[in-house]
Amino acid sequence: MLTDVFAAEPDALPGYRKAGFPDPHQFGFPTVRARGLDPVALAILDVLLSKATIEDALDSALLTPAEKPDLYQAPVVTTLSHRTVSLLPAVPADRLSWLAEDWTRYPELSVLASEPAREWLSQVQELCRSTVPTGSLIFVWNCL
Repeated sequence: MLTDVFAAEPDALPGYRKAGFPDPHQFGFPTVRARGLDPVALAILDVLLSKATIEDALDSALLTPAEKPDLYQAPVVTTLSHRTVSLLPAVPADRLSWLAEDWTRYPELSVLASEPAREWLSQVQELCRSTVPTGSLIFVWNCL
């Protein structure tokens, strides 16, 4: 599974939806690429960062800008939890490795080692820091 986290301004969403949610990088959105991260893995990250319940985190991980989404047909676009978007950028660089280690201990992340997870988290931190203040929203694009 390909999992891209990308930033998009709200006024770009209708055109992106109309285009069928293509690869966000090729559509011109700032994008951080990953493999093997599904909504459950991102919900676990949300729980680790925010102490939200797993139920709340899963609900957030499945929010989508699509109308009547078919979660079994790729690509699927969901939002990155507002808790993750606001809390991940606040994690100090020296604590990011600890977060990555905690996160990759879960079976849902068996495809991701701690160091690549730390690098991915660092890139998503930067994406949030550089785009959210300008009004962009952060989304997740999953494609099999």
